[in-house]
Amino acid sequence: MIRDIVRTAFAGVSAVGLTGAASSAISALSVAGAHREADKLLKLWAQGVLASAGVRHEAVGLEHIPTEGHVVFVCNHQSHYDAPLGLAYLEKHTRFVAKAELFKIPVFGSALRLAGNIPVVRSGSSQDRARLEEAVTALRERVSVLFYAEGTRSEDGRLRPFKKGAATLAIQAGVPVVPMAVSGTRLILPKGGRAVRWGQRVALAVGAPITTQGLTIQDREALTRQLEDAVAQLYSEACRRSGDVPT
Repeated sequence: MIRDIVRTAFAGVSAVGLTGAASSAISALSVAGAHREADKLLKLWAQGVLASAGVRHEAVGLEHIPTEGHVVFVCNHQSHYDAPLGLAYLEKHTRFVAKAELFKIPVFGSALRLAGNIPVVRSGSSQDRARLEEAVTALRERVSVLFYAEGTRSEDGRLRPFKKGAATLAIQAGVPVVPMAVSGTRLILPKGGRAVRWGQRVALAVGAPITTQGLTIQDREALTRQLEDAVAQLYSEACRRSGDVPT
């Protein structure tokens, strides 16, 4: 019991400390245009957050990620640890499409924006459409984006229906979509739990890119369903590797 308390405290304090220290440096490097250095620091942050919780992690299928050009990564969502797991392995210059509320958090929100992450409002308003246009331009010109297509975390590990935003963004930008799946991250610190499960196994599985060439906005529903199927297959592999198989 005491050991669990100590480990949980260590994981929490370490994550907060690492995030605070890294966010300022990553923001400064990003503003200065030193994206390669910012990405290296972001990867170190991700690895440090995972290590501080004793997470045992692996990734398969990384060879599928295109070495040239930008892509939309589409993944399921289980935990706050999903982001560190992805960033620990993705070698492309990648940032997040995240809900706009996160950008309103003092200090943290400014760091998100300065680091190049992209806010969305998800209200269907003109502001939302403007943010989407901003994301399309960023995707075409400077960065790949990681999209958690379920829109919220899955507490029971079961996949939820995907939102159409990722497909819409990829089609409008004319870039490929790379499906991914994570498993095991929900068990590191389960909702309502008080202790980090030290040594939890987690896995990231990456699939072959799906082209958007020749697609129009009318194809976004079909592409979304295709992405759901691709992520579901990858999720089965990730679950097998992590040992977390939802019942």
